[in-house]
Amino acid sequence: MLEMLSALMIMGVTAAMALPSAVNALRDYKLHTDATAIASYLNVARMRSAAQMAPYRINLNVGNGTYTIEKLCGASLSSVDPACTSSYAAFTTPKLEYGTQYVAQGNTLASCRPAGVALYPDGVTADPSPCPVTLQVYFNTRGSPVDSTGAPKSYAVYLSNQNNMVDAVTLTLGGRAAAFNWSPDSAQWFMR
Repeated sequence: MLEMLSALMIMGVTAAMALPSAVNALRDYKLHTDATAIASYLNVARMRSAAQMAPYRINLNVGNGTYTIEKLCGASLSSVDPACTSSYAAFTTPKLEYGTQYVAQGNTLASCRPAGVALYPDGVTADPSPCPVTLQVYFNTRGSPVDSTGAPKSYAVYLSNQNNMVDAVTLTLGGRAAAFNWSPDSAQWFMR
């Protein structure tokens, strides 16, 4: 009985020492998963816009950690919907596809670089001014990233967690969506 209690005590101490590392690893995994999911959503919206020959946008709400894919008016202007005053206007009743997605609990979105991050990730040269609560990423009918007027534009969204780990998802002018991880030790971004 004494040997069994000693073995249980050793297992309990080992588990207590390993638990914080496991919790931190799980948080970091969830952050990387969210970054990959957003990059995938950008690619889906890009492909949908080219396949449907209609502009699309992704609405990233940094305030509540949600994102959606929305089909926009395109060539079907005011004769179909009075809200369609331009190709990049939203329909009166939003045409959301795939529902609302949420980042993992404890992860936060940001439309501008977080404090402590010195460089911009690949293909991004500046933060939007001011940092919007809802970052809207537009795609034209060819699947290229543009702004709300149709001018080419690159985008970045930043994710962070309770461990102060930072990931970024970028969309370059060429349409490449990529996920990056910030390394505070070397002060640079690494593509994942």
